Amino acid sequence: MGDVLIDASLALVALLAGFFSATWYSRHAAALKQGDADDAGDAQDAVEKVAQANDAERANMAALQLRDLAKNVSADVGEHNTLVSGISDELGGMADGSAGSGAAVAEAVTKILAANEKLQNRLADAEQKIQTQAEEIQTQQSEALTDSLTNIANRRAFDNALAKNIDSFNNQHKPFSLLIFDVDHFKNFNDTHGHLAGDEVLRHVGRTMTETAKTTDLPCRYGGEEFALILPNTRIDSARIAAERVRKAIEAMRIEFEGKDLRVTASIGVAEMLKGEDNAKLIRRSDDCVYAAKEAGRNQSYWNDGQECLSVNAPSPKTAKTKKSKKEGAAETPTPSKVLPSREDFSAELQRRVTESHRFDVSLSVMQISLAEYGDLEKEFGDAVGQLLLDSVAQFIRKSLRAMDLLGQLDAGDFVVMLPGSSEKEAQMVGKRVEMAISNCVIPLGGKKLRLEVFHVVTDVYPDDDAPKMIGRLGEMMKVAQGAIVV
Repeated sequence: MGDVLIDASLALVALLAGFFSATWYSRHAAALKQGDADDAGDAQDAVEKVAQANDAERANMAALQLRDLAKNVSADVGEHNTLVSGISDELGGMADGSAGSGAAVAEAVTKILAANEKLQNRLADAEQKIQTQAEEIQTQQSEALTDSLTNIANRRAFDNALAKNIDSFNNQHKPFSLLIFDVDHFKNFNDTHGHLAGDEVLRHVGRTMTETAKTTDLPCRYGGEEFALILPNTRIDSARIAAERVRKAIEAMRIEFEGKDLRVTASIGVAEMLKGEDNAKLIRRSDDCVYAAKEAGRNQSYWNDGQECLSVNAPSPKTAKTKKSKKEGAAETPTPSKVLPSREDFSAELQRRVTESHRFDVSLSVMQISLAEYGDLEKEFGDAVGQLLLDSVAQFIRKSLRAMDLLGQLDAGDFVVMLPGSSEKEAQMVGKRVEMAISNCVIPLGGKKLRLEVFHVVTDVYPDDDAPKMIGRLGEMMKVAQGAIVV
């Protein structure tokens, strides 16, 4: 009888533990539903939020069922204890050897055995229900981390896995790499073939990633037509090979839909985790390479060496340039200001960074640097001297910038600098360094010594900004700055 009571107590404890676990999961799922509002306008996020709401409802139902089950088992155990206690009292009131005591004992034993059997059956039934509810909760937890369309890991699972890999990298020095890619021209594909065809493409991409990746890798649907692959214990050389393997597999896909043979390609970016990085920087470097692949014509893989994006199938631009110089001899080298991005090219790159800043809450500042009285200097000394002045200023600016910063040219005498990851205060410090460096520069022109002067203004990104707004704001700020100095 004591063993039965112990078993009953343990079963009740397990039942209550299961109930509280289900309650926790229900609340956790609801919290996740509230916390995933960053991309409310995205269709996939909307679908995921509905799925999360369903997860929370299912978990809540499982918790309520476990609660009712716990009450029933508790009542059964209490009833059993009352019955056994009453029988024990009856036996204790009988005198040894009294008439009928043997029959009474036999009857009491029979009652106890029947009560034990009844409780054992109820506990076995409860155990089966607990197992069923546990499996239901486990299924919900798995579904909460899976993209319903592609059946691969979703953004939530991606964030969790990336955080774990970064923790392993920082604490155990385990390397890993991150691969990100877009399905090329996917919006046009949807417009041409319809969203159902687009969904079929995404399903095929998810399946192809699963078939192509190693068992230790984690394929994820990052958002919309964006996918990611986390590659644990993988250095960049192996990651570059993996990138091409994924790209070629997607290129080789044949998707039959409503009598059509559909094909797509992908632009891939890959980077290895570097010391001192966080998840945002790693994602940004990989994402930079996605855009580099797109700009190079799409259906390509690019990798990030920590400073720039390079084609997986081509030598470093620096190496290629060195070989070309040796082969061609003293070929003319373009001057710095001639190779700067134009206003249009700079604006396109800035727009991408602005979108990234809004999406990941990453700092972004833009600075305009203007050469004082450039028009007058050009008229006085000629175009050649004007170009020399611009080249000198461009060199001074570049020496104050990081590899990730982008220097461009707006108009004659006006430069613009994009500083990803930098606050307005940090950008102001860069501008002051440029002003000091140029103010100490004296250029001899015939019998004169020309001392250059530049102005700089800085703005960071606002919540409703786009590239034209930021560049336009810089122009207005520069007019004010120059006007104030003239006065």
